[in-house]
This record gives sequence, C-alpha cells and structure tokens, in this order.
Amino acid sequence: MISTEGLSGLIMSMEELQDIPDSVLKDMLEAQADVIEPAQKRKGRDYGVHRTGVTLGSIKRDKPRRTKDGGVISISLQGRNARGNTNAEVAFINEFGKRGQPPRPFIRDATEENADKASDAAANVYGDWLDSKKL
Repeated sequence: MISTEGLSGLIMSMEELQDIPDSVLKDMLEAQADVIEPAQKRKGRDYGVHRTGVTLGSIKRDKPRRTKDGGVISISLQGRNARGNTNAEVAFINEFGKRGQPPRPFIRDATEENADKASDAAANVYGDWLDSKKL
C-alpha cells in the first residue's frame, strides 16, 4: 500500500493538535486529500500511466482518523485490474520501474510537488476555525 499521511507539513505542538476538535481535524485532512488525490491522478496521466485508466481510477482516500500525533488520511490504490494484479502492485512498478521500463514516480512527484499546497489547505481550515472562535 502506498499512502500519504497528513498534517506533517504543519508545525504544531502536541497540545495544539489535541485542542483541535475532531470535526476540524477531519476537515483539515480532507482539505489536504482534496489537493493530493487529484494531483496524483494528474501526474500519472502526465507520465503516461493511463492506458486503461484502471490504476489511476483506483486512487482513493480512506476516512480521516485521529492519531496520537495528530491525524492521518491515507490515499491508496485499491482493488485489482483485469489481470488480477492489485493496483498497488501496478503503481509500485510504475513508481520504481523494472527491466525495460523506466520509473514513472507519479505518486511521489505529485505528493512532493503539492506538499505546500496541501499544508496551506489544512492551515486555511485551521485558520477559519480560529477566526470563528475569535482567536
């Protein structure tokens, strides 16, 4: 499974993270996924990972959840293709290549290129929450 964990780009103390209501944390993680999930699909198309569309179409996010150090939302490749291979296997081969096929690191590149945008999206949600509390 290839996943992206959220909130790592925001510098917040553990106390600050604990004080964020679950609903706000969920919205922050969803805002990050709203940036990263489509970016991964776009970058996959840019790299040519779209012959059938199955692999890119399988990129889905799980439900956000709170963890002891903040929260996480996983974006992963789910299901199998018509040949019975998991979409995660296909993405792994695309990411790292194989003999005769150069790497096409669409997941890593998209995630790295959009990390600041994802952090900004979460920070905007957090800022809106602070504004609503007049903080």
